[in-house]
Parts: sequence; structure tokens; C-alpha cells
Amino acid sequence: MRLINHFIASTPLVVFAVLPLSLSAVTIKQGVELANSIGLQSGKLYCSGKSARESIEKGTAKAMSEATLSMDEINSVDFAQDVYSVPMIESLYSYTIDNCPARAKRLWREINETM
Repeated sequence: MRLINHFIASTPLVVFAVLPLSLSAVTIKQGVELANSIGLQSGKLYCSGKSARESIEKGTAKAMSEATLSMDEINSVDFAQDVYSVPMIESLYSYTIDNCPARAKRLWREINETM
């Protein structure tokens, strides 16, 4: 009987410990939206005259601080995957081409030289 009581008492603790981990998963859509936001923020900074490296670093920080996702959720996004990296790059280039085309021509070279 004591074993059954211990099992009943510990089951909610186990469920509580596992449940937040499964609920903190980010959907692909949320990850892509974050990637687009990073690209947009980076593009804005690059067009304002910042270097590519600084634009990407600060754009990433700004987009993450404005995101509605928790840090655990943001950390679960693997930006090395194409599903996230392609939209990020597309947003960055799209913004720069539309808003500062002269600088956009140098962006790829600058990224490759500094990163």
C-alpha cells in the first residue's frame, strides 16, 4: 500500500517536470517568423551604415528581445537548418536591396570577409 501511495504522490511531480519541456517547443512557423525578424532587423542596421557583422549581431539581439518566445524556446531553434537560415538571409537581402541597393551590392562580400 505504501508503494502505491508513493507512486500516486510522485506521478504529478514527474508529469509536471516533463510537461513544460514538451510545451516549450517552437513550431516551425514561429522559428521562421523569428528568422525573418532577425533578417529584417539586421537589414535595417546594415542600411543605417553599420558593418555586416555588427548588423547581424545587433539585429539578432534586437529581434530576439522583441520576440514573444521565451529564451528556452529561442534556444530550441537551430538556425543552421535551412528552414530557418534561408528566410533569415532572404529577409536581410530583400530589405537591403529595397532600401540601400548600393550597400546591398557589397553585403555578400562583406559577410564573407568578416565572418
